Amino acid sequence: MINQWAHALKSAGLNVEALDGWQNRAASSYSYDPVGIMLHHTASNRNSGIMPCRELVISGRRDLSGPLSQFLVARDGAILLVAGGRCHHAGRGMANRIEQLLADVEPPDYGQGLYDAPKPGAYRAGNKHFVGFELEADGLGERYSDQLLEATIKACATLCLLHGWNPLTRVLMHREWTNRKIDPDLRIPWRRLIADAVNSGHFETPEQAEPLPPLKRRTLKRGDIGPDVAAIQKVLGITADGHFGPMTEVHVKRFQGKCRPRLTQDGLCGPLTHAKLVEKQKRPILERWPTDVL
Repeated sequence: MINQWAHALKSAGLNVEALDGWQNRAASSYSYDPVGIMLHHTASNRNSGIMPCRELVISGRRDLSGPLSQFLVARDGAILLVAGGRCHHAGRGMANRIEQLLADVEPPDYGQGLYDAPKPGAYRAGNKHFVGFELEADGLGERYSDQLLEATIKACATLCLLHGWNPLTRVLMHREWTNRKIDPDLRIPWRRLIADAVNSGHFETPEQAEPLPPLKRRTLKRGDIGPDVAAIQKVLGITADGHFGPMTEVHVKRFQGKCRPRLTQDGLCGPLTHAKLVEKQKRPILERWPTDVL
């Protein structure tokens, strides 16, 4: 079935680029037996173009070898088919999620958030079990384009039909797999929309909240709240809740102490700290500030 992915998606009218040798590309030689689909977002800056995470998804990063997902969906709806083998996208998650998925137990909602993973229980590796879809979005309130939504829903519906998966039970959000993650941040009825596409070929594009305002160029400090705080938290690798609390301050100070040359460890994210975070980021989340701000 996997070898038919490219043909099936193109036959569904989707704009698909299949990388040469995708069928045999994998992040490891371990077995791969997918039983469902997992959705993610890339956390790329909303102004960074059509497919800024292309090379990241294909090749990985310093701490995690690629490919990082089987599919990457661009903001304009183009789809990149990266790999037909096991990829590093799911990580470890809730063991009972796999049990429920294999038993085709329908979750209590369609992906809006009622089913988000609780605090850790029994863990299980997930890369073997899921086809990963990375959606280009910043994860900070960016409005998902109609083209991206349509391409993702149609592609997932096509794979469900090809593999005989029930979209109401075999499609999982990354945040439903592990509480370490918040992706995808768009909380719409993903499973129902994919099921509509499977059953009738049609679905209604869902309403989305108004996008958050552009990130402000300002010094961030303890007590601040907003998407600009969440962005630096993402780069620091901590929970991106958008609240600059004591733990965020501690991590900023640690980061400042590790910079070369060392920055003043004041826990404030001003122009110099922000510039160093831009250099550190593994994916395009933060934009570089104009030189007149520095």
